[in-house]
Amino acid sequence: MKRQANPSLSPVGERALAQYQHTLCEQEDLSPVSLRNYLSDVRHFMAWCEAREAERESHREGCGGFDPQEITTPTLTRYRSYLQTIQRQKPASVNRSLISLKRYFGWAIHHHLIAYDPSAAVKLVGQETSAPRHLDDQSTA
Repeated sequence: MKRQANPSLSPVGERALAQYQHTLCEQEDLSPVSLRNYLSDVRHFMAWCEAREAERESHREGCGGFDPQEITTPTLTRYRSYLQTIQRQKPASVNRSLISLKRYFGWAIHHHLIAYDPSAAVKLVGQETSAPRHLDDQSTA
């Protein structure tokens, strides 16, 4: 399943992402591709969180939006499983998302938006190893 290009966020989620983007643009020396990837990974996580919250709170009117203080380590491990099983992402893609989230939560700690880092205990997934490929008599070097 291919992930949506640019999932929508609540106004609260958009503000949280804009704060992070401002810091990345002003204080980090990132290539445009790295910046886009970090922000995309965090946006997808925020959208996933907001969708899960909306499902749980469907009886209430609207969703409050993304709140980094509500994120726990089990939330992040469920997201990792979602990327692996529902999205069927390869380990390298899952790990890139997790690293992006670890950077985000490190930033949130530094800016006193959260009291503890829920991503600290989250492990990356093992990489797929492929067996060495042997050349046959018909192959050319």
